[in-house]
Amino acid sequence: MILHDFLPSGNGYKIRLTCAKLGLSYQLKEYDITQGETRTEAFLALSPNGKIPVLELDNGQCLSESNAILLYLAEVHQSDLLPSNPLDKAEVTKWLFWEQYSHEPNIASVRFWLTHNAMTELKEQRLPEHLQQGRAALKLMDDQLAKQSYLAGDRLTLADICLFAYTHVAEEGGAYQLSDYPNVQRWIQSIQAQSWYIPITDNQ
Repeated sequence: MILHDFLPSGNGYKIRLTCAKLGLSYQLKEYDITQGETRTEAFLALSPNGKIPVLELDNGQCLSESNAILLYLAEVHQSDLLPSNPLDKAEVTKWLFWEQYSHEPNIASVRFWLTHNAMTELKEQRLPEHLQQGRAALKLMDDQLAKQSYLAGDRLTLADICLFAYTHVAEEGGAYQLSDYPNVQRWIQSIQAQSWYIPITDNQ
C-alpha cells in the first residue's frame, strides 16, 4: 500500500495510527498541501477532490476520505477496532460521522488557520463561532469519557483513533486548553501509552 499524506494532518494521522495498531506496513508519499502539491494533475488522478489522505492499494485502486479508509482497514483485517455486532458498530460509526461534522470543522480547521498563517478576514469573523462549537465538542467528549474508558465503550475502537488525531493537538495555535477537559486528557494519555502508539510527526 501507498499512503499519500501530509504529516501534520490529523486526517492522515488517523490512517497511520490504525496501520500501527493493525501492524500494517505501507509506503509513505508526502505532499505539502500548503504549496498546492495536491492540486497537480497527477495527484488529482488519484483523488479528484485534491485532498489527503489517499490510500493506494496494491491493486492500484485508491481510497479517499479518512474515515472511509479507517472503516475499510478495520473491516478487511477483521479488527476489534470495529465491532461485529450491528448496534456496537453503529455506536462506533456514529462518532466517525460526528467527528467530521461537529469536531473536525472546529478543532482541526482552527488549528490549521492558526499554525499555517491561513487566517483571513472572513475566518477571523467566523473564529468565535468555531471556538464556541469546538469547546462544546470537547465538553461532549469529556462528559462521555467521564462515564467510560473510551468513546464507544470500555475498549478502544476506531471512534477513539478518529477523535484522538485532532483532539490531542487541539492546543496548537493556542485556541483551546485541554486542561479544561480532564477526562479527555486521561483518554489521550491512555492512547499514548499503547505499545503501538506513534506520534503525529512519525512517518512510519
